[in-house]
Amino acid sequence: MITIIAKFSVCSDKIEEFKKCTMNVVRETRKEKGNLAYKIYQARDDASRFTFVEEWLNDAAIEEHNNSKHFLRFMNEIKHITNGEPSIEQLTTVPSVFR
Repeated sequence: MITIIAKFSVCSDKIEEFKKCTMNVVRETRKEKGNLAYKIYQARDDASRFTFVEEWLNDAAIEEHNNSKHFLRFMNEIKHITNGEPSIEQLTTVPSVFR
C-alpha cells in the first residue's frame, strides 16, 4: 500500500470554489479499482490550506489515477485558484512498526 499526502494552498477568496472542484474528483477517484481511501482535510488554523490523504494499492493504480479524466480536469480547474504547486509526499508503511 502507498499513502500520498498532497497539500494545496488556495487563494483566500477562492476557498468555496476549490471545495466545489473537489466534489467530482473525490467521487470518481473513490470508484477507481486501486484506490483504498481518498479524503480531503481543511486546516483548522488556516482555511486556505487543504490536505488530501490518499491510499493506493500500488504504483499502477496511482499512474492510472494521475492520467484519469477526472483528475486531469481537477488539476486544470484549480490552476488559477491555488498558490504555487502542491506539496506531494509518498509514503509506505514500515512493517516492523505496524501490523
